[in-house]
Amino acid sequence: MTSSSTSNGTRTRYPMISETEIQELAARYGQPVRRGHLLHADEYIRRYRWRTDSDRRAEVVFAIADPAGRILLHAKAHYPTHIYRILSGGIGWEETVEAAMLREVAEETNLPVTIERFLGVITYEFHYRDEVAHFVSYIFLLRTDFSEPVCVRDNEISAFRTVLPSQLLDVSAELRNLIGDRRGWGQWRALAVDLVYEQLVGKN
Repeated sequence: MTSSSTSNGTRTRYPMISETEIQELAARYGQPVRRGHLLHADEYIRRYRWRTDSDRRAEVVFAIADPAGRILLHAKAHYPTHIYRILSGGIGWEETVEAAMLREVAEETNLPVTIERFLGVITYEFHYRDEVAHFVSYIFLLRTDFSEPVCVRDNEISAFRTVLPSQLLDVSAELRNLIGDRRGWGQWRALAVDLVYEQLVGKN
């Protein structure tokens, strides 16, 4: 599936989940595992997931592996000092998943990459009191020659580090153990890390 325009020149607006798009990606990069999670949202998550003016239909999570198989993580200045996670970025309403991922990789790392596997799709159902919001993560494994990553988008990323796939459970544990207003965010962000660990290392 590629980005397209209608006969009157307006661009296609994609749904949050397109099964056609998923199957096209699966045919090229492997069948993804599917997960669904019901999460209780706090005020922090509600500020973002309930926005009616959101410019993203979903997100792409990209685990970039270097030649030694280590996975690239990132931190941002507003994260707690010890927190790193796998890179991710928004998918615009008029973007395909693959186009959004390659754009985000370029903006956040400036690394040359190849797409190796379509690892998973996670759907989220966030509950806040009587309100419900939905979101989706499309998760991929990429490979790079691992020249030095550089964030070229407004210094958004403050630091990079790499870990072995077997260390990803430590990364998700750090996210899950956050307290304060980031607690719900950490529990949510840990789910994609868990899926990458399961697909690269296994459940044992």
